[in-house]
Amino acid sequence: MDHSKIYCEPRSFKLAFNEGAPAQIEEINAEILDAVQKYSIKAIFAYTKAGRGVTFEELAQNGMNDVLPTSEKEVVKELTFDFEDDKLFVLQTHTMTPLARMKLTVAYSLKEEEFISFDPKSVPADDYTSSVFIKVKEDKVAVI
Repeated sequence: MDHSKIYCEPRSFKLAFNEGAPAQIEEINAEILDAVQKYSIKAIFAYTKAGRGVTFEELAQNGMNDVLPTSEKEVVKELTFDFEDDKLFVLQTHTMTPLARMKLTVAYSLKEEEFISFDPKSVPADDYTSSVFIKVKEDKVAVI
């Protein structure tokens, strides 16, 4: 399948931090939601220790496996990421908070024009994810 015709739309996300980590969840979520409104799947939600921005699009690539949309349907997947300790951070006022886990719900749909500009070869290797669990949300598959 030609992945360049797959359109990804972030539907929801939930961040989790290590126990005891000082995190102002509302402030963080508001900033990320603002970025999603402006940039959709290309929104940055966290940064590596080296300062590289990690986008929802980068993580959504993990959901492009055997269950992908046909021309009539979108496929909704819930991706759960566990991150390596102190490798991925979210920014808050005057501080960086390490991100421990993230649940990301993404809708994948097939479009006529090419959408994905993401080239996996152009992004440095993912050294921050320790595991990924992908679940197709069967009850969320909808005809469009």
